[in-house]
Amino acid sequence: AKYSDELAQLSAKGFDMPVRSIRLLNKFGGDVDIVAARLAQVQAQQQRKADMQARKAAMRAQKQAAKQGSTDSEPQAEAEKKTAVKVPAKFEAAAAKYSDELAQLSAKGFDMPVRSIRLLNKFGGDVDKVAARLAQVYAQQQRKAD
Repeated sequence: AKYSDELAQLSAKGFDMPVRSIRLLNKFGGDVDIVAARLAQVQAQQQRKADMQARKAAMRAQKQAAKQGSTDSEPQAEAEKKTAVKVPAKFEAAAAKYSDELAQLSAKGFDMPVRSIRLLNKFGGDVDKVAARLAQVYAQQQRKAD
């Protein structure tokens, strides 16, 4: 593969986002240091976004619990957190089932929830197999675009 050595270097640095990595390596001519810096920024942004979503979900759960007169908002907060991925209605149950796996795939740069859900079903929830397949799909799309 075109950037296999660079991807290995980035992976060794803790950046397991092959889709974003390839895109950035193409953009910056294979410069691993620049790509690593950009990926660090992406991870920081994703963490801030995840923290904000968790706070919002907790606040919604507290408001809902207050409306119902309940003090136990933990199960509701978890349910809202798990369905945070935007998918068509027919995929909502699967999105809730695979919420942790979808979060892992999103952190790796795979923001294709419907395709991810289909592959998670196919591969029994194996995130590594799904990520490998999504990387192949992305590489095919890149080749078609070039």
